[in-house]
Amino acid sequence: MNSKIIIVCGLLFLSPFIAKSQYKGQWRAIHAYDWSIRSNVIFGMNFTAEYFPAHYFSVVPSYTIFLPATGKASSLDITSRYYLTERKKQLYGLAGFRSYFSNKEFDDQGNQVDNSFQLGAGAMLKINDSLGFNPEFRYAFAPGGELILKFGVVYFIN
Repeated sequence: MNSKIIIVCGLLFLSPFIAKSQYKGQWRAIHAYDWSIRSNVIFGMNFTAEYFPAHYFSVVPSYTIFLPATGKASSLDITSRYYLTERKKQLYGLAGFRSYFSNKEFDDQGNQVDNSFQLGAGAMLKINDSLGFNPEFRYAFAPGGELILKFGVVYFIN
């Protein structure tokens, strides 16, 4: 099952490179900070790419490295965004897939993988033609649920 997830995530990650864009192939790079709220709050650093294969619609692969008190944790997210506005304040809704990996030291659970569907919303707040802010919130339907808050800096590449 894990190999199927890796293959699907790989194909979704490569799809922006294959798709022809109606939005002139616009790219965005985002560096953000995530707060994952489960039974406790975990802080993480997020690296995101965004590509528009169609007008108002984007494909967004991202990788987050979390910094738990003990052990290691990370997540791989493949989401799609639909933009409701396209001016200086760009509001969007999102849906996607999240795979959360953790290895807790001094715990009998050992390695843990949670795969879940997620929904959320966010905004691109442009400062100028090449820089902006990206606040976002998502809810992952993992066992027990998880709220993810994100605040990032956006670089509009083209």
